[in-house]
Amino acid sequence: MREAMASNIRATRRASIELADTIQSAKDAAAGLNKRVGRFEIYSFLKSIYRVYMRWKDRGDARRSARLLAQELSISRRKATSPIRVLIDATFPGGDLRQKSRWVRALEYLASRDVPTHEFKRFIRANGGLAGCARLAAERSRKRRRPGGDWSD
Repeated sequence: MREAMASNIRATRRASIELADTIQSAKDAAAGLNKRVGRFEIYSFLKSIYRVYMRWKDRGDARRSARLLAQELSISRRKATSPIRVLIDATFPGGDLRQKSRWVRALEYLASRDVPTHEFKRFIRANGGLAGCARLAAERSRKRRRPGGDWSD
């Protein structure tokens, strides 16, 4: 019994170390984001988030990895919270909730279209920027209806 518990603890520690290594590039991009000023500076941060998410998705454990990361960093989440949202909350805890929602929807749209990471900026710009991609995601699959519309840009 003790051996099973010890093995489980070792596996959990190993998983948390792997998660920390995985999101380090996104944390570095978020730190750089706070130092720079510019309209398009967010792209490097979101590209690193997208890259991590696509790695998780390719391995087939995006939900499990997001759940472990949320537990590790004490991020509150609902059952249907997107792994992309967990990654954004883990690496960029401050910020406007509405803006984060827009980023998540835009990245979900990219993931649904299977955009490779090297095409990230080109695809976003071709589809009306981050707000345009978020709008396309909302048109494609609504999460809920709002009386006044989704976003008023």
